[in-house]
Amino acid sequence: MRKGRRWIRLLLGLCAMLPAAVMATPDEAEIKAAFIYNFAKFVEWPSTALATTDALQICVPDDKTLDGKLSLLQGREAQGHAIHIRAISSSDELTGCNILFIGAADDARGHLLRNVGGLPVLTISDAPSFAQQGGMIGLFVESNHVQFAVNRVIAEQSGLKLSARMLQMAHIVQSGDQ
Repeated sequence: MRKGRRWIRLLLGLCAMLPAAVMATPDEAEIKAAFIYNFAKFVEWPSTALATTDALQICVPDDKTLDGKLSLLQGREAQGHAIHIRAISSSDELTGCNILFIGAADDARGHLLRNVGGLPVLTISDAPSFAQQGGMIGLFVESNHVQFAVNRVIAEQSGLKLSARMLQMAHIVQSGDQ
């Protein structure tokens, strides 16, 4: 009987450890989605762009962007605003967007950026040199870590205030920097 209990305890102990052992490390798309969520917590929009009762709209040109991982943010909260992920199919649907994430593979990146230029829409992409080319936040991988570059000038021209805490962790760039 003792041997049976010992095996049961051992089996239960192994089962308790199993979730930790099989839990996968987040992939790059999940990490980038987490960055976007944190950006939503550290950016201040003008009240005309995001009233206290509004949902925070994250718009994406393709719902497969970041392997669909942005959907993990749906319904979460940032600064008291429920997050809503909205797929858009054209620049005509940008009204109401607070964050625009443009994937690296999106060919309409320049067109979308021009359409939100000067508006209080936080633009984020994982396209190379995005922040240097007129976007606000560019995600990139360096030494196997996701990092981000911020173009403060573009953000300020759009009426957005980026927290000092966020800026301390960012690579600060200007449009046209190499």
